[in-house]
Amino acid sequence: MFSMLEFVKDGRLRQAFCGVLEQWSRAVSLFWLTGKSAHSQSGPIATLQSFSSVYTHVTSNWLTCEEPELKQAIIKALGPMMSLLLHKEEYQDQIFEHLSWLLEQYNENTDVFHVTKSLSQLLEVSGEYKIPLPDGKFQAICSALHNQICSQAKPLSMENHTELVHCVVQLARSSPDDLIAFLHSQLEIENEAVRVASLNLLRAIVGADLPETRPKKCLIVKAVKSTFSDQNATVRKAVLHFIQRLLSLQSVENCAAWDMVAHVFTEFSVSTSKLAIPEENTIQTLCTDILQCLDTSVTGMTQVLWPRLLEYVVPVQYTGTLKTLCRCLRELAEKKQQEGEEAACLDYGGPVKLPTPQGLLARLLVVASSLMQEKDTDYVGTVGN
Repeated sequence: MFSMLEFVKDGRLRQAFCGVLEQWSRAVSLFWLTGKSAHSQSGPIATLQSFSSVYTHVTSNWLTCEEPELKQAIIKALGPMMSLLLHKEEYQDQIFEHLSWLLEQYNENTDVFHVTKSLSQLLEVSGEYKIPLPDGKFQAICSALHNQICSQAKPLSMENHTELVHCVVQLARSSPDDLIAFLHSQLEIENEAVRVASLNLLRAIVGADLPETRPKKCLIVKAVKSTFSDQNATVRKAVLHFIQRLLSLQSVENCAAWDMVAHVFTEFSVSTSKLAIPEENTIQTLCTDILQCLDTSVTGMTQVLWPRLLEYVVPVQYTGTLKTLCRCLRELAEKKQQEGEEAACLDYGGPVKLPTPQGLLARLLVVASSLMQEKDTDYVGTVGN
């Protein structure tokens, strides 16, 4: 390829050459992925040293082109090429310099999906091999990705949105603290699109359940809690979708999960008096779905729910959640009984405001009575018909 460079002068030949570079780079990456580590092979390292000359020629002479088709071909080849060279420290400064050019293409009249795809390939290598991004570049990438997701100017294609979210998840592998801090700062901006995008990205990070982000769940929950006072229905739904994802994990230990569960009950109560509004109806249905899916077998869930769920049995505004409440409480009580009599006892002097046994019994009798009346009414109606 290097010997051919002096003959590659017009746009069509350069396009074809970029296609070869893209496929060759992908092939070498696949070889490394399925073989030994790139860092331990003298052969591939020598290949990198030769290949860097090709990369330097292309990036030094072709990035200023104005032909749309050629620019698109360069963008598609750039990600795979950068991903190869990123393995060697001596090429990293050069790579990060061209990263700025790649991000600038989001503002050009080009197919942004290929920009995102190339960026995604670079971030995968950075995350997989723990190659840190410079602070300035990290922030620039975060801002570029977030702006793309929030932009109202032109709608995102589904494949580009998926790839953008994948990029953010890869950033979480390399620098979770910085990424969470960035998204937390975005949640402090009082803008619906910005907050919803940030909440959805935090949901994706939690859902990926990466080893790098599992210890950071408390930080993520803290960021989400900063939006609890937002009355915007779209933001509230995004918060609830985050909670749904968090509670579906195989472990909810050490992540302040109770605050999330309590918020679901709060939203259920708030929407009860506004059910004539379609969005409030949707919110209450979402709350019900989240509570119905509570899995008491999840690691740490017993400590999260017991005995706090008892607080919601007596108040009338939570009547719609009683079926799920009773199911969860029965499962939790059985678990506690298996641990022994002492573990099953309730501490009425503790921080949880537990209902009295008399109040709890009275509430359940009232509910049972109302259910019987409903059945009798249905029976009388059926006979009448």
